[in-house]
Amino acid sequence: MTGTLAVGVGSGVAVDELERLSRVLQSAAEQCFEITVRIPPLRTGVSHGIDADLWEIESAVVRARDHVGELSRALWSAASLYESSERAAARAGELVASHLAATAGLVLSRLGLIVVPGVVVAASRVTAIAQLLPEQQRELITHQLVSALSALAPALREPTVLEAIRAALTLADDAVLGTVGVPPTVVATLGEAGLDVTGIDSAALAVVGLAALAGANGTDPVRVDRAGSDLRRGGETRPVAPPDSLADRVARIPDASTPIVIERYALPDGSVHVEVYIAGTDAHAPMGGEQPWDMASNVAIIAGVEASSVQAVRAALAAEGVTSDTSVVFTGYSQGGAIATVLAESGDYRTTGLVTVGAPSGAMPVRGDYPAIVIEHRDDLVPTLSGIRRETTAVVVRGDAITSGEHPEGFVPAHDLDRYLRTAAEADAHDSAALRAAIEALPRVPQSGIASSYTATRIPSSPQ
Repeated sequence: MTGTLAVGVGSGVAVDELERLSRVLQSAAEQCFEITVRIPPLRTGVSHGIDADLWEIESAVVRARDHVGELSRALWSAASLYESSERAAARAGELVASHLAATAGLVLSRLGLIVVPGVVVAASRVTAIAQLLPEQQRELITHQLVSALSALAPALREPTVLEAIRAALTLADDAVLGTVGVPPTVVATLGEAGLDVTGIDSAALAVVGLAALAGANGTDPVRVDRAGSDLRRGGETRPVAPPDSLADRVARIPDASTPIVIERYALPDGSVHVEVYIAGTDAHAPMGGEQPWDMASNVAIIAGVEASSVQAVRAALAAEGVTSDTSVVFTGYSQGGAIATVLAESGDYRTTGLVTVGAPSGAMPVRGDYPAIVIEHRDDLVPTLSGIRRETTAVVVRGDAITSGEHPEGFVPAHDLDRYLRTAAEADAHDSAALRAAIEALPRVPQSGIASSYTATRIPSSPQ
């Protein structure tokens, strides 16, 4: 990855730099004060010329101290004003967009009464004609359609397109409410920018209900087992050195075959610190099947209900003896990042850190008093799927995974974990004050610990 990282607290990038400059100026003002304290003892009382020079120097330093202090306070106030103005502007923009989406839904629903019957008739005729074609021609048409869809893949790596998708997903529920006749003003009032009664989570909840009716329940119970023959990771347990960077943590994220890794470290005071690493979605897992790291769990997490994968991590933590008093850092990729965010913010654990990469967690605010770092690629489709990012105290690191001359294969190459590992390494070397503070605030333990891997199996409530 060669793109420049953008770092900010929440969605603001400039605020971090303004606050950093304010602290630099405050430090300069304090140094000026120290100089004024040291000058009086230098006066001799004998040489009027020397004392006069010292008085002049002291007066100049005092003036500099006052000016620098005022500038520091002004920058800090500007940063606060910028942040509040940014939030107000974003909220106003969302209210207008919500109103427009509901209006569009209302208009389209009325047009649909006229257009849909004709579309249905045309589609049925096309289907009938297709059935009359020779099999070879049908296969050729199918191949051409697949090729056409593949040609659209590069567009799904364009940051502007992805931001449009992010906004569209956020406004989808508003359009649906408008379609069923809810007045646009009421829709805007109930939405995320208003009373936050409806949103992408309520739309996802409807999908969860429909999926459950179809037998693909993302909230079914699970069973977890410690991996006793995990050859890739060395067996049931293994000694492990403590993580020392963001890249080190990201490198420890497992794959979906053993989706949970828990590291336990004994601290000098007799307590225990735990590092939890959570895998991303298994792209080949059928929805609602035995593998809980599937799309059914993804939708359930966005809907705000207890997904099977979330239950699995809770069960693994319980098996490791983790209590509400245990220090825990959650690190997750993709779906694992969303799980990590849910658990970190649940209040059920003493969260001491959160690191996520490529997670669809934009609709999950981070408000806890612990260091939190969110890494995502601007050209990655997955983080956009949770809609517009809500206010958060997490440090958000955004970069580009695909270079301008690169032509990677795959539908979402920017979501590749190896690319996120490189981005995490760049974040480790970044000079952002907020990012450096968050990295330094992550717990550091003085000695090695023991790591365990866990598998998880969903127990479907209905036959597949």
